[in-house]
Amino acid sequence: MLKKYLQTQQDNFDAMRSRHSRLQQLAGQEQQRSHLLAQHIGSLENNQQMLCSLSLQNLSGLKHIMHDLAAEQQQRSALAEQEAATQQQACNKQAAYNLAIEQLLQQRQQRQQLQQQRREQKQQDELAMQMHLRRRTGS
Repeated sequence: MLKKYLQTQQDNFDAMRSRHSRLQQLAGQEQQRSHLLAQHIGSLENNQQMLCSLSLQNLSGLKHIMHDLAAEQQQRSALAEQEAATQQQACNKQAAYNLAIEQLLQQRQQRQQLQQQRREQKQQDELAMQMHLRRRTGS
């Protein structure tokens, strides 16, 4: 029964690792978006072609919007990284739990083997004693 439980926990662990992998990919994508947005903002600031005041006002408003977007993207990126880190911690705990169950199963198996060896040794000792007694009484 414990083996079945261990298998269930191992399946849980596999699902957790899969989720962690997806979260890491998502965090990487969010970080990439943040980087691209920062590059785009940088390209707007270096644009020297805007000479008229209306264009400069539009550019200023666009920069403001882009900076707000960049801040939101930074938050999304940080949140994705935090979620991936939290999932990694959960995976670590699950792995430790699975390892503890495996060790428990190994200890049980070793204990059962030892008990079986003792039973066999006891049977052999009893058989040897009976043979010894038969020889004594038979002589």
